Amino acid sequence: MKLHTLTTLGALPLLLLIPGGLCGKIVGGKEVVPHSRPFMAYLNVGCGGALIEENWVLTAAHCNNETNIKVTLGAHSIDETEPGKQTIDVEKKVIYKGFVWATHGHDIMLLKLSQKAELNDFVSKLPLPSGEADPAVGTECRIAGWGANEYNGKQSSKLQEVRVTVKDREKCNANYNGEITKNMMCAGDDNGGHDSCQGDSGGPLLCNGIFTAVASFGYRCGLPKYPGVYTLLTDDYLNWIKEEIEQFRNNTLSITKEF
Repeated sequence: MKLHTLTTLGALPLLLLIPGGLCGKIVGGKEVVPHSRPFMAYLNVGCGGALIEENWVLTAAHCNNETNIKVTLGAHSIDETEPGKQTIDVEKKVIYKGFVWATHGHDIMLLKLSQKAELNDFVSKLPLPSGEADPAVGTECRIAGWGANEYNGKQSSKLQEVRVTVKDREKCNANYNGEITKNMMCAGDDNGGHDSCQGDSGGPLLCNGIFTAVASFGYRCGLPKYPGVYTLLTDDYLNWIKEEIEQFRNNTLSITKEF
């Protein structure tokens, strides 16, 4: 992932995992089997995301950009021509109402695509969890993305994935000077070297095969005491997602009936 300098906690500059910043590609991971993660979405603003409905992508709120966001689905390489790729404009951005850039709280956003994606062998939906899953410390998770493989590194052209483990929230909070809330979780490696990085923001963290959180921020990349921080898919966020999608669906049906 690529990170922007966000704020300073004591002497620590916190970095959002988006382009133009300081943290990039997956650290300590490896290239996945091509098209084995068909739910992955690449945003042209240098972030990742997950396709949760044919026309909805879930990502991080800090990936919002003044430019028009385009979403590419069905990609393994973001640079090469591939037959399974679908690039779709974003019609609407829905940022969680409580998002605060300065504290990176509630870092979650829905993207409404201008048309439905074609579901096939290259593109499929990632199911949301039925309820909040706050995994226990030590749980193994995986995060994929096209971010950098080292601090200030170059973005990966092919999809990478790394395995990380859930860290104690209180210990993580102490390292991050109290910025970790109950709506966040930390995952990394006690010895360092395995982490998300710049360009991985917005990507889905899967724990025990369940979509559990969204990549948000961190301090540099792959440092032992500073694991990646993720927006946990709490019941409040899950309800918000369902309500926003349902509201849009109802509005569309209402407009259709008027004609």
